[in-house]
Amino acid sequence: MTKFTLSVVSAALMACVFSAQAAEELLPKHLQDIEALQKRADKLTFSPTSVESYHFAKARAWLDLALSEYHQTDTTGLVYAATVQGKDLLDGLENKVADMNMDTPKNLVGTELVRTDLWDKIATMKGEKNFACGQAKLGEAEVYLVWTGHEKMESGWTHAESYARGTENLIYEARVQIDNCNAAPVVPVAALPRTTEKMSLSGDALFVFGSDKLVAGAEDSLVKLADSIKGWTALQGVELVGHTDRLRTDGNEAKNVQLSQARAARIKQYLVGKGIAADKIVASGAGSGKPVKECSTKISKAAQVQCLQPNRRVEIILRGEK
Repeated sequence: MTKFTLSVVSAALMACVFSAQAAEELLPKHLQDIEALQKRADKLTFSPTSVESYHFAKARAWLDLALSEYHQTDTTGLVYAATVQGKDLLDGLENKVADMNMDTPKNLVGTELVRTDLWDKIATMKGEKNFACGQAKLGEAEVYLVWTGHEKMESGWTHAESYARGTENLIYEARVQIDNCNAAPVVPVAALPRTTEKMSLSGDALFVFGSDKLVAGAEDSLVKLADSIKGWTALQGVELVGHTDRLRTDGNEAKNVQLSQARAARIKQYLVGKGIAADKIVASGAGSGKPVKECSTKISKAAQVQCLQPNRRVEIILRGEK
């Protein structure tokens, strides 16, 4: 048994160590590891056989999951476990291992098992003779289904449902590819490098103070954002993370989180109205827990409001091909 056939076991064991020792504090090194692996994957995008492969698509998806949950400051150990999964697959691809493992952990650390009907459907399709034609979509679908289990565990099924729909869409696309496998072959074209782009919008420029109601001038900024997103060649996902300052609700962090979530949801609603698929957008709120600027409490309230302005923001993370 090679080390590549042990990827599921190694991820589980290593994730347990991470969960016990470092899950409560994601370090810059974790982000550096993910980005280094993404650069390794970028080099493989110039190989058409890798780009269309089950293992390459799954490796990419694991790294996307790890990066997303890192930015969400996940504390379940999933960031590390997903990173290990992606690394094992890239190691195998780079070393041209012929018998790489086809299994996917259905309830990785930080997740729970969901939608067994979709797992069964994927397993059936992986056994079909024309599986190769839909392999990349199915590899991505498996990771997305694990991601669905994480969102279910963290926030309940209402939140996780959009991830499940995303999985269903990937399975449908794979089904179409498999059913049309004998059509005239298309000359493969190397994929564009996968990109992650992060930007921030001022909360004061978008919302009424202490509210999720849009101000009169917010439309201009949001139109530019929507146009920018629609300009991507292949958009994989949009993350919206709302942030507040420590003053906005007199220290009531629950209300801070609620406000930040409402603002992110408001922007998602706007983007969906502009034609961006709802299942590609994830909106969440971080409250006042991740300030980008600290200000003295000894200055006047008005001065603090002005000083803390950079903390009142909505961060946007885009993933895909530009």
